Amino acid sequence: MEEQTALQPYCPQHSAFLADRFIEGTCPRCQYDDARGDQCDQCGNLLNALELVYPRCKLDGATPTPKETSHQYLRLDKLGAQVGKWFSKSQGWSKNGASITEALLKEGLLPRPITRDLQWGTPVPLPGYENKVLYVWFDACIGYISITANNTPDWEKWWKNPDEVQLYQFMGKDNVPFHSIVFPSTLLGTGEKWTMCHHLDATDYLNYEAGKFSKSRRIGVFGNDAASTGVSASVWRYYLLSSRPESGDTRFNWTSFMYMNNSELANLGNFVNRLVKFTIKHFNGRVPEYHPEATDESFATLSKNVNEALSKYLDNMEGVRLRAGLEVAMAISARGNQYLHQNTFGSALVTDDPDRAASVVGHGLNLVYLLSALFYPFMPAVSADIASQLNAPLRTIPKRWTGEDLLPGHSIGEPKHLFRKIDKKKIEEWRQRFGGADT
Repeated sequence: MEEQTALQPYCPQHSAFLADRFIEGTCPRCQYDDARGDQCDQCGNLLNALELVYPRCKLDGATPTPKETSHQYLRLDKLGAQVGKWFSKSQGWSKNGASITEALLKEGLLPRPITRDLQWGTPVPLPGYENKVLYVWFDACIGYISITANNTPDWEKWWKNPDEVQLYQFMGKDNVPFHSIVFPSTLLGTGEKWTMCHHLDATDYLNYEAGKFSKSRRIGVFGNDAASTGVSASVWRYYLLSSRPESGDTRFNWTSFMYMNNSELANLGNFVNRLVKFTIKHFNGRVPEYHPEATDESFATLSKNVNEALSKYLDNMEGVRLRAGLEVAMAISARGNQYLHQNTFGSALVTDDPDRAASVVGHGLNLVYLLSALFYPFMPAVSADIASQLNAPLRTIPKRWTGEDLLPGHSIGEPKHLFRKIDKKKIEEWRQRFGGADT
């Protein structure tokens, strides 16, 4: 680091230097109209606030003027070669994370200020910097380490153990430069042996209905808004993960939100509910004695299908293809519903073919138990509900499904609906309330 004196944007209207988030303007590289003082969300380039064309103060709309001030600069220009060497050995990054980083390294790194003329923030422990604070994206990344250190004296087992620890980092694509350039530069510059990012996974943008999310314009549904709808967190998690923008921008839409709840999640809930209620009614709430050969479709075929899908699920999750992993979990649930249908699942089955009924229930309950594990990364509360209905502990995700986890004689719990139907009238109400427009 070194001190440099430079010009910074100063608002003459309220007599203060402007934080990056309080200055907007046109990006000099891609001409995006709403670039911020430190970065353009459209092209992903890091910016100097004075580079902005037609800059404006977000607080009062005044045009900032350049004013001289001194700051501490991180000498990224001296660390570029080290960062490039480290990045060349990195594997498993999302395409957008890798491409953004490659572009920044190719362009060449420049010294970057890591202090700001602000009142709120982490104080700078240097003489003459009493009225300055650390830049949030320099401070925040170091915070990952300090937060760990505040919780355990063994923090170095995670943060200085690159041979045994793999660090995964998740973020929106607009935060890639701070995690792929600034944070690694900070660590490499110390010359110490740090645990560096192993897998950087960046998503694109989730847009809202016909436009974009905007808190200032009150367009979009945010955390407190989502809670106020009364829709369970599990449904929100499912929808957002199903729409996760892994390979391009995606869009939140209230109609598709309702469909996913009332159709996709309802099918999962019905599969679980039918089996639990059926077991209580016809088998005194216990897993019956069952035999694979008693079904029209052999258990070997079901097992083969499920295990092929399970292998895909594990591969997707290891590769941080979360949306694909969730799709496979839902496909396994659909395969379970198909299994019930192919074996004419219903009350008459118990009378007409009790052995087959017992096998269908035994296999079905064990498949439900597998699903409780597969959905845990996405909807942990739903997984806990399923495990409770099965009167079984939460389980780990197996490498292979055998259908022999809930053994004959095991007593299950009480049935419970996992999801509630969303009325179409509520969708129209929420769309009006949160500024949406059906697309």
